[in-house]
Amino acid sequence: MPDKGKAFLCQILSSLFCPPDQGVMEQVNRGHLYGFFKDVVQSWGGEIEILKGFLTQSPPPILLQELKDDYDRLFSDTGNERISLVESFYKPWTQDPHCSLPFAKERGFLMGDSAIHLSTLFRQCGIEVSGPFKGMPDHLVIELEFLSYLYQEAGDREIKRFIEDHLDWIHFLREGFERAHAHPFYVSLIEVIDLFINFEKRRLEKETDGKKDIHPEVI
Repeated sequence: MPDKGKAFLCQILSSLFCPPDQGVMEQVNRGHLYGFFKDVVQSWGGEIEILKGFLTQSPPPILLQELKDDYDRLFSDTGNERISLVESFYKPWTQDPHCSLPFAKERGFLMGDSAIHLSTLFRQCGIEVSGPFKGMPDHLVIELEFLSYLYQEAGDREIKRFIEDHLDWIHFLREGFERAHAHPFYVSLIEVIDLFINFEKRRLEKETDGKKDIHPEVI
């Protein structure tokens, strides 16, 4: 898959981690989502069995309500089994050895090192994070959007560095989804992301020459 296709793929993955809407249901109901991911999963050497969550016999209105309910349960601030989609939550708040705050090395907080790093990077790239993600620049939706940007504007070295630095927490999401018995749709979604990231990591180990560098001192 060329970089342009990967950029589009990341945009799709990002959009599917936003609150579900009627447009998503239409794509699922018509089989478009399954068909799109089937081709790319096979190209990565994956099993199409992981896509079963994109196949449903439920009418679109029922499926939409199911996904809305599960999205609220898992990802909303008031969800009963809240699973954070923010990178900082899964990592020590800071690695700064001079930070004296009592929770500096603890996990479960927002706006940690990863968020500060991304905020700096976005600023240098002229990117502004607004709306509900303004205080969460390392939210998965934003990270996938930025990965899409890198596939269009940067090269393999920058993409590799970003994946290694900022998408190394996906396994925590997989574990969380398993514990919470997430809807099959979301299970398939995280399986696709995990497969894609691992495929790219292997590819990028072999290909380190990019089209051009962008702010290498930050990335």
